[in-house]
Amino acid sequence: MRVEKVGRKWIIEGKGKGWIFGRTFPMKWKAQIALEVFKEGGKVSDYWKASREYAAKHPKTPPWRAIEKVTKALEEIKRLYPTCEEIEEYGKGVGYGVVTITEHKRYFSPHLHNTWEVKKEGRVHIDIGSGGYHLMLDKHWAENFIKFIKNKRKKV
Repeated sequence: MRVEKVGRKWIIEGKGKGWIFGRTFPMKWKAQIALEVFKEGGKVSDYWKASREYAAKHPKTPPWRAIEKVTKALEEIKRLYPTCEEIEEYGKGVGYGVVTITEHKRYFSPHLHNTWEVKKEGRVHIDIGSGGYHLMLDKHWAENFIKFIKNKRKKV
């Protein structure tokens, strides 16, 4: 029995019967732990316990690529210096998760906000706001916001 990658998932390759076969794992280390637990005669519940213990001792690797992309986008946004009107217009056109409507109508300049370590579903994003619109631009939405500003300024 061995750990094999199939597409974007990991499986246990080999013959036999048991809970470990026919199952996919999102990460290699999880498949390796499952294999170890299975070889020792453990159950699925033992695998979950071992996975939690391993995860507690080995914190997640920071999302370096996302941080790099968002940092570059932040520099670009600062160079463009978006107006309040541009921020508000963009805020009206995007959905919840990218924009939050707030009571504060003041402008706040773009800055990096890294909630990756402090929240379970945290992420690295750019915060910028004006006129009651608080934009939270991740690596994808930041690029979209830059294109929006550039296209809007070409039309004027």
